[in-house]
Parts: sequence; structure tokens; C-alpha cells
Amino acid sequence: MAPIGFRGYMIQDKIKDGSVGTVYRVTNSKHQTLALKQISGANGSEGRKLKQFKKEFDVQKELDHPAIIKVYDYVKMPPQDFFTMEYFESESLKYTMFHFPKRVHKREFWVLRQLADALQHVHSKDIIHKDLKPENVLVDAHGDIRLIDFSLCQTKWDRWLQFGKRVEGTPLYMAPEQVRGERCDARTDMYAFGLLAYELLTKRLPFTGKDQDAIMRAHLKQPAPPMRDYVPTLSPELDAFVLRLLEKDPARRYPDMKTVSRELSKWEKTDTVLRMKQVKVLDGPSQVPSPFQIAPR
Repeated sequence: MAPIGFRGYMIQDKIKDGSVGTVYRVTNSKHQTLALKQISGANGSEGRKLKQFKKEFDVQKELDHPAIIKVYDYVKMPPQDFFTMEYFESESLKYTMFHFPKRVHKREFWVLRQLADALQHVHSKDIIHKDLKPENVLVDAHGDIRLIDFSLCQTKWDRWLQFGKRVEGTPLYMAPEQVRGERCDARTDMYAFGLLAYELLTKRLPFTGKDQDAIMRAHLKQPAPPMRDYVPTLSPELDAFVLRLLEKDPARRYPDMKTVSRELSKWEKTDTVLRMKQVKVLDGPSQVPSPFQIAPR
């Protein structure tokens, strides 16, 4: 699309339409490239959703981490307020896994550790994301990431003031306590992180179904199948690590994302032979499959 003047910004093109509004690539008066997120007219005319949009900006403004997208300015333009943020040349992790697999090939643990560190920072501010999924993680050509979309996030005050059940999120990536509408905490994000890790390492999700209700019942009732059922080359230790993230009872998961990040750093530093130490070698050392060669590329 041709550049359009927009309150001091020139819109270069549309990045995506979402449920909240539209994200554009823009330039400012200093010729810097930024992203601009504008709430839709329908959402902006609804007071609750406009307040939620402003809260998304305010929460992200509190965060300062290299793996979290930075926000800059909020501009009131009723009914379609907008805010500007860092422009990060990338694709979503979901898209990257299946269309640009070389971007994450042999970088799986680096991607996961960046994300774990980002979540630890978020949780240190008494914030939970509540909508962690591959669509909300951007990956560039070097395997660096940015966590985005805090539209469903909760602060500690939100959780303290919650009365009754509140079921919200993306069913494929919702923790059991989230499905039940109970109060959530950092371990809720940890469960979603486990689902994302499972999908990154196997190219499939542990819980699926014919509709949203079936998927949510699976989160509540079904144990996650071991990843090695689908990818026998993964080590049992790595399988156990991810399955602990997916425990139904939050108390049985890891205590915090700092611990998860520390465990991931071990995997990232461990060489191939050690990762594969419990995998049977059929045709000599030259035939040992890389633990990263986990699905047809």
C-alpha cells in the first residue's frame, strides 16, 4: 500500500490483522521503522476492550528484556487508539517451524531458553502472559526471538480481584487451571511453555480434538504422550523434562521459569553424544541421528 500520513507516522504496509486490531509497519519523522498497533473501530468503541488495549501497552512498558518486544508511545485517537513498538523483522514461531525450519534447526534450545528467560522477567513483575503460543513468539533469521501480545495478561491485582471463574485463552495452549477458570499464576505460563516446547521438538501438539471442548477435556484428563512416541531419537531425560512442564497439578511442575531456564542451558551446552547416550546406535557413530533431526524437514 502507498504510504499514508497517520498522526506523525507514515504507514508503509500492513503486517497483520488480529482479533484486537491491525498491526502496521510505519516510519516516523526520523525515518525510523516501527510497528504500530491500532485497535479496531468496533473494539475501540467498547469501553472494556479499549481499557484492555491501554493496559496491554502499560504492562509492556514495564518490561525491559531483549526477548520481549518493546513499546514506545501510546496515542489517543478515539475510537481507534494506537501504540508504537519495536519493529522486528521476523515471522511467528508457528509459521517458522513449518515454512522456515532452518531458522530453528539446531537452535531449538536457544529459542526455548530465550523464551524462558523472557517469561522469568515477566513473572518477576508479578505479571502472567496467559496466552503463550507459537503465534505470539517472533523469530528472526538468526533464531533470536521476541515475545508479543500481552492482551490477555494479568497483574497480581487482576488475580486478587478476580471473583468467580474466568475462562480465557487459546484452547490448544491452556493449562488445566486456566480451562477450569481458576486463578492462574506463573506455572500457568509454564504449562503453555511446555506445550510450545513439545510442539517445537515434535512438530505436533500432545492434546488435540475435534472441537474446543474436546481439546480442553484433554488438558484436564489425558496425560501427555511421551515425545519419544513420535521422535524416538529424543533422549528420555529430555522427554521427562518437558513432561514435567505438562503436569496437570501446578505443584508438580518446576518451581519457576528460572529453574526451567537453568535446565535448558544444560541441554543447550550438552554435546550430541551425551544427549543421545540412551539411544541405541544401529550402524556406528557416523549414523547417530542428531537430536535436532526430529522430524522431516
